Amino acid sequence: MIKKIFKILAPIERKRLYIIFGVMFFSAIIEVAGIASILPFLSLITNPDLIQDNRFLKYFYENMNFQNVDRYLIFIGVVVLIILIVSNALVFLTQWGLARFSWMRNHSISLRLLRKYIHQPYKFFLNQNTSLLGKNILSEVQLVVKGIIVPILEIFSRGIVAIFIIAMLVIVEPVLVLALIFVLGGAYALTYRLIKTRLNIRGEKRFQANAQRYKAVNEAFGDIKQVKLMGFEKFFLKRFSKPSSEFAQHNASAQIIGRIPRYIIEIIAFGGIIVVVLYFLATGKGLEEFLPIIGLYAFSTYRLLPALQSIFAGTATMRFNLKSLNALYEDIYSFKDDKDINISEIKKMDPIPFTNELILENITFSYPESKKPILKDLNIKINANTSVAFAGSTGAGKTTIANIILGLLKPDTGRIFVDRTEVNDKNLSSWQQNLGYIPQDIYLQDDTVIHNITFGIPDDKIDMSSVIEAAKIANIHDFVMEQLPSKYDTIVGEKGVRLSGGQKQRIGIARAVYHDPGVLVLDEATSALDGVTEKEVFKAIENIAKSKTLIIIAHRLTTIKDCDVIYVLDNGIIVGKGKYEELIKKNNKFRKIAQAR
Repeated sequence: MIKKIFKILAPIERKRLYIIFGVMFFSAIIEVAGIASILPFLSLITNPDLIQDNRFLKYFYENMNFQNVDRYLIFIGVVVLIILIVSNALVFLTQWGLARFSWMRNHSISLRLLRKYIHQPYKFFLNQNTSLLGKNILSEVQLVVKGIIVPILEIFSRGIVAIFIIAMLVIVEPVLVLALIFVLGGAYALTYRLIKTRLNIRGEKRFQANAQRYKAVNEAFGDIKQVKLMGFEKFFLKRFSKPSSEFAQHNASAQIIGRIPRYIIEIIAFGGIIVVVLYFLATGKGLEEFLPIIGLYAFSTYRLLPALQSIFAGTATMRFNLKSLNALYEDIYSFKDDKDINISEIKKMDPIPFTNELILENITFSYPESKKPILKDLNIKINANTSVAFAGSTGAGKTTIANIILGLLKPDTGRIFVDRTEVNDKNLSSWQQNLGYIPQDIYLQDDTVIHNITFGIPDDKIDMSSVIEAAKIANIHDFVMEQLPSKYDTIVGEKGVRLSGGQKQRIGIARAVYHDPGVLVLDEATSALDGVTEKEVFKAIENIAKSKTLIIIAHRLTTIKDCDVIYVLDNGIIVGKGKYEELIKKNNKFRKIAQAR
């Protein structure tokens, strides 16, 4: 567990952790010194003659010119009080440093995990539920910090205090203290042995319940319009209720289990004071002999019990949250190392020159866990500054081709060439600088129109004239200026809920055009537009298409009538190629598609 924690932490974070360990060690020494000072002080109160018997006390008494013993005792009492104040102040500062370190680790580990996820290839997300990835980043990291990292530090801190206090007590009265250690330590050890398996099981169940909670919430709000329309509120409430209840119950159980020994041990410990008194009475010692010991024992127990309880509770909490640590560790270290990846550097790369042709050579592709390839030995040539469309029935492989051209999917076999330059892992980002992508479903942030068009661009890098130009091309500028209350600064709502489907689609088109790409890939991009708007958008795109390459995944065949080349796909194989009128006359598959639509 500790090895995994140290591997999750960055090198500089490990150094800070060592510093915290050092501060904790020093703080523990000061804390124990404060406790230890109680014994001589109480001894002096009950027997002032010790001043003359102890050479150090006698030296200070004589050289500091105290007028009487009472004033000297007051001075010593003030010194002891100052030690206790400094001790507690140092403990407070240590706890403050611990809290800051732990919460900053919540930030850094979450950021590191998000970085790991977001740099994974597109293929990774095909088999992932993004709500569960979000759960790991926002919930499980916090549980690992609060449930493992913080307890480790607490155990180290309280452990040092406990060891020093016990060592001090052993020196003063070894037989009695060793007996009490055996009783207290044995009670904690036996309790932990009995509960650790239950903690493992409940920790596993809590992890699963937390995953179901996030998934249920994500699904409930994912299509809230449909939920409201069909009256499915109770269904989703019920779906969330069960895992939420289980999550709460498992956390409550773990918390209670961690506190089980406290009340029993307190009875044993403070009852032990009576045993100590009886022990000294039985040995025939007077009050002045054992009162300082009783005071020291009582004060030590007051400090020792919370330390032992923290160690036990921390160990139980770590056991309970072990599943979360294992999951994060696996996700962070099962992916390739991305330490050299820098997003800003990627965006500054120069695009691969594309002036002649894009060639897909012998492309075959299968989705994960699919035995049948979706594309089979495809050979496609796309000339620069032309419009090329892909048509076919659902599942023919049209969108897969688009994703391979975009570099989101890597073919199982085959190669891609741009002007005789093969696209590979090293220059993929350079190729993607040429591309603008317009999908069927446009994702909009809960932000302004400007920020949705300039998606991912910092405010200081936004070119407003390019925003307006892109909006005009997408036929959305007039709507923004005439109908939106704050024009380009209007908030569109989550997923663009305040806009119509066509308006969202046109903002998506403006987003792609804003970057002035050399290649526009339209994946059924106009399917949500009405006929008039669709014609206007394509007319605008055609006006700039003379200097760009259009790759269109066709939904409505009317939108690809004027394309230079149309490829017809059937079950991942090209079964036709040519212009629209030529294919209508000679290609049965294309003719059936056209008639069906």
